Amino acid sequence: MDVLPTGIEGLDRLLGGGIPKGHIVAVIGSYGTGKTTLGLHFIYEGLKNDETCIIISFDEDEKSILENASSFGMDMERYSDNLEITRLEAAEIKESLRKIKSDLPEVIKSLNASRILIDSISVFETLFSENERYRALAALRDILKSAGITAVITSEADKNNPTSSKYGLLEYICDGAICLKYIRESQLEEPKLGIEVVKMRRVKHSRKPKPYNITEKGIEVFEREEIF
Repeated sequence: MDVLPTGIEGLDRLLGGGIPKGHIVAVIGSYGTGKTTLGLHFIYEGLKNDETCIIISFDEDEKSILENASSFGMDMERYSDNLEITRLEAAEIKESLRKIKSDLPEVIKSLNASRILIDSISVFETLFSENERYRALAALRDILKSAGITAVITSEADKNNPTSSKYGLLEYICDGAICLKYIRESQLEEPKLGIEVVKMRRVKHSRKPKPYNITEKGIEVFEREEIF
């Protein structure tokens, strides 16, 4: 099976080398767990391998994204010829969906892009009714699948269930789901960061959470260690 490395060695070892080509993978976590950072690792690894990549953000503009990446030692500006960054304004989100449906397949094809990061889908989901939400996500999935691109989509976690996306829908339209969460041994203990591969189609993987840190070089996963 062909896979694309994420650029996080410990995570790649958990996945048997990386994310299978053509997969759509949800990265779910609460604020501060490193969802966007994981996505930036994925894109930066592609750029270093001379792949063309796309970032679609509902939160940040291009300057903020590049500065965020740079703060972790990822010099994305160096690969600007192979990187397309687009910010979609939340206020125009429904019009943006129509624009995505019409423009994104052509953009992927014309760039011959292999990787895409969509950050964060929770902003996108918020502006749809419950009935519309699943159809909007399914339409996005169909676009990505038909283009054959490998995608990472970040999502806020449900407040009451850290392994579920905010509305509990994203993981059902994705081939894989990776959860980033705070884990406490007891309420009095300082929380630790744990990463869990909740699902990954066609990949044998452990569902046991493994510890990770966010450092000045980004995310470091300790796949051979235990959280407690």
